[in-house]
Amino acid sequence: MRKFRDDLYLNTGFENLTESTVLEELYDFAEKLKNEKNSEFCACWICLADVAAIVLNETKPYYCSNFIDKTESKDYLDKFKSEVQQKIVKAFKIVKKNPHHNK
Repeated sequence: MRKFRDDLYLNTGFENLTESTVLEELYDFAEKLKNEKNSEFCACWICLADVAAIVLNETKPYYCSNFIDKTESKDYLDKFKSEVQQKIVKAFKIVKKNPHHNK
């Protein structure tokens, strides 16, 4: 099954653009956190995974099955990024209240 999935993604451009956008925006946010002194949010892998899960569960998947569809979806994704950024901040606040790790 794993090979089938990998081949589908690699050979056809099959992708959940929502997931890719969320992870790109989360990466950018986490990089900013690393550069902040005394950040209010934790950027460990456990917290980042929790934030990603929260945001992805609150957003609708948007799949494309070829590389042309990705280019044509650029306008949608540009508008979607600001929504994702807001959801990331909200998710970090949720995780901060109940982290799954010990400090």
